[in-house]
Amino acid sequence: MQSGPASCQGLMWVWLRVLLAANVLRVEAFPCEAEISSACPDSPKSELADCLKDPSQHETPTDISSECTDFMALNTACSEEIEQLCDEEFFAENTIPCLLKYRASDEEISEKCQSVMQWALPEAEETESVTDELGMSEQDRQEKEEWRAKRRKGREDAIERMKMKEADAKKEAERRELEKFKQENPEAYEDMQKQKKEDERQAAEQKKRERLLKAAWERKRRIEAGEDPDAQTGPAPSSKGKSGKASGSWYSTIAALIILGVVGGIAYVIVTGTGGKGAPASGRGRGKKKNK
Repeated sequence: MQSGPASCQGLMWVWLRVLLAANVLRVEAFPCEAEISSACPDSPKSELADCLKDPSQHETPTDISSECTDFMALNTACSEEIEQLCDEEFFAENTIPCLLKYRASDEEISEKCQSVMQWALPEAEETESVTDELGMSEQDRQEKEEWRAKRRKGREDAIERMKMKEADAKKEAERRELEKFKQENPEAYEDMQKQKKEDERQAAEQKKRERLLKAAWERKRRIEAGEDPDAQTGPAPSSKGKSGKASGSWYSTIAALIILGVVGGIAYVIVTGTGGKGAPASGRGRGKKKNK
């Protein structure tokens, strides 16, 4: 029998093998267990979702697996159900088994929680082992891939809806804060609204000035290029443009008639004036003839 350093070295190797075997055979009791122990070991269970989602809160840089992402969405969407039906077992080994018991109950599970449970909870298809010695067929693999694609799409849609709800909740919180500010400081709120209207008015005036300046530069450019400054550019004129041209032709016709009337009036005055001067002369001539 060996003794001394050789036996101690043999015992160390035995213990090392036992530890390695235990580490290899270790299986996570629930999704996110490894991520929690690495990133957020001291966070309360009710705050784990926020901690895991925010890399800045991680004690150790940690990559979140897809299974953990599903589990985070499940704990967030079903927070009320976990609190009331599962003894507040957030991010625990009993979270999924507890929710599975109420999966088919529409009365106790909210619609929001039900929709996330459809893709976040494990399906029987995932836990069933293939008994065929040849493994899965090509058709089985295709069906599996299609199912995974649908599940991934459902998860992405649910996350997008959650983001939209968070944005709506943020807007509602801002509205409540503004209403509270209005009640507590009515004068300051009125001044703020006046300033807001004044900013909007100045912005509108600035846009108007920019449009006028742009039009002036365009007109100057056309004049320098020898083009008609009033010519329209862009798409073909609409019916409104045609009516504008028609009205312009009417204005030209009326102006021409007025000019003709003025010229005719002047001619009439000249003619009548000349005739008046000649009439007395002829009268005097007739008078002289009578004296003779």
